[in-house]
Amino acid sequence: MTMLSFYNPLATRRTGSEIERIFDNFFKSTNELANAQLSYPAVNIYEEPERFRLEVAAPGYSKNDFRVSIENELLKVSAERENNPVEGESYTRCEFLVGSFERVFTVGKTIDTSKIDARYENGILTVFLPKREEAKPQKPRTIKID
Repeated sequence: MTMLSFYNPLATRRTGSEIERIFDNFFKSTNELANAQLSYPAVNIYEEPERFRLEVAAPGYSKNDFRVSIENELLKVSAERENNPVEGESYTRCEFLVGSFERVFTVGKTIDTSKIDARYENGILTVFLPKREEAKPQKPRTIKID
């Protein structure tokens, strides 16, 4: 039977030394931080001249797992996916997002909420947030003096 394992160059035989306990505590807290970061997907937000583009990294989900809604200048992006392992298999390590998540963003009055659009492709949910005309960059113009 082949066992999948992860090499840790800092792991040594337990001798009970103080330095090993320090490293163990450091890696334990780092691992807890990493697990907390895995509880919701990473997001990138870009500003373009005509719109904002919000990208949510959520590989493994299907388009139907997501819900995008807008209410009172709050954009909510959520998804739910069940963890369905193959019968007879068990995880040695599981870092994929499972269950549900929700991210909430304040969009403000500069967004035309009636034209928000979303698409899911290659593990990235992209939400397009078009700017209202008055929020878009204006071309320079000359003002007549009376």
